[in-house]
Amino acid sequence: MRDLLIDIEPLRTSRDFRAIFIARVVSLFGLGMATVALSAQVYGLTHSTFDVAIVSMIVSVTVLLGSLWGGVMADRMDRRTLIVFARGAAALAFAGLAVNSMLPEPKIWAIYVCVAWDGLATGVSVTALMAVAPTLVRSDQLPAAGALISLTGEIGSIAAPFLGGVLLALSGPGPVFAFTAVTTAVTTLLISRIRSLPPGRGDDDDDDDGGKDTGSLLVAFKYALRNRVVGGLVMLGGVTALFNVPVVLFPEMVDKQFGGSEVMLGLLYTAPAVGAVIVSATSGWLTRAARPGKLLLGAAFVGGTTTIGFGLSGHVAVAFTMLAIGGAAGTVYEILEYALVQHSTPDRLRGRIVSVITTQGTTGDVVGDVEVALVARWFNPGGAAVINGAICAVAAVVIAVAVPGLRRATLPRQDTGDQDDGTPPSGGELALSAEQIRPATA
Repeated sequence: MRDLLIDIEPLRTSRDFRAIFIARVVSLFGLGMATVALSAQVYGLTHSTFDVAIVSMIVSVTVLLGSLWGGVMADRMDRRTLIVFARGAAALAFAGLAVNSMLPEPKIWAIYVCVAWDGLATGVSVTALMAVAPTLVRSDQLPAAGALISLTGEIGSIAAPFLGGVLLALSGPGPVFAFTAVTTAVTTLLISRIRSLPPGRGDDDDDDDGGKDTGSLLVAFKYALRNRVVGGLVMLGGVTALFNVPVVLFPEMVDKQFGGSEVMLGLLYTAPAVGAVIVSATSGWLTRAARPGKLLLGAAFVGGTTTIGFGLSGHVAVAFTMLAIGGAAGTVYEILEYALVQHSTPDRLRGRIVSVITTQGTTGDVVGDVEVALVARWFNPGGAAVINGAICAVAAVVIAVAVPGLRRATLPRQDTGDQDDGTPPSGGELALSAEQIRPATA
């Protein structure tokens, strides 16, 4: 059973990781509830889906900008301080949304301003949080930490929108935003109580050319391109972000291919999360995988083939099954990617590398929706899903062959000693191994 169930050792051995984990759980529920209220309020004020899309675009752009800036700052200043300031700023944004919602006539421009402010703050805090993870747990615990983070994210994505809808129906958007402001303030307080987390310094200050690390994003890009394994994962991550599960096609497929209703549409949206939760909850075996590089590539291939199966499916039960398996494969990929990128990136570059990865995922999702929608117009929704899935599967095979270092990538198996004070082991265990890997996301 220990090999099957999710490994909670990082929570037991690291006080600081516990604090950040709890903060993340609290924050996810608040944010998930606010997302529902925000969409409902904007549509209620404007009666325009286009305005709802504008809000989504503002979020994507500002998170992207915040991630880039946050990655640079996370490698220049104390990361705990950066996270605390960013989450505090986000709490103010939600407080602003709450106040605006309680006005006799809420202002749409105020919503845009608050959403942009929150997007910038979220981009900064997410990037900095990703950069500190390896300093809070032992290097052999990174896959377990990734599984715990993934599980909370999937549970939050299922439960929080439902709870947000209930509270929205009972009291309107104002109390939902106020609740989110409170939960964000709680996360700020929790993170402020962990130890100081300065960026890495010392011998790693020289870049790969023997020059001085200027702290710019260009240095991180150069590192990613020069390291064969990191470069392979950047390419694979870019392909999977652009040609991932075509969620934007769900409504049209339900209408034209399955002849279903809103209930069927809801099932399709839920399916990937179901597979993801099952894998996260039973990820004990995954955290002890002997060849995480091979397993990651296999998960990318399975994700592509299940997307093909989804596109070819003629019955909703088959489509649900394909999406659930794809969600499970995607979670395997994300957990291993998280562990490999954290383990193989030097601390002095971790903030900027994480920002590059976050940017890749954010832009890939936005551009990917446009891409698959255009392909669906030329062919049909099912055909677009098949094409996207085939591209992902082929990319996994090509990179597996072209980048043998990624295939052979490993992670530390068993460090000794506990970390009850949250302090990582000494001796540079968490410093990079340039011949091993770096993946994307969080």
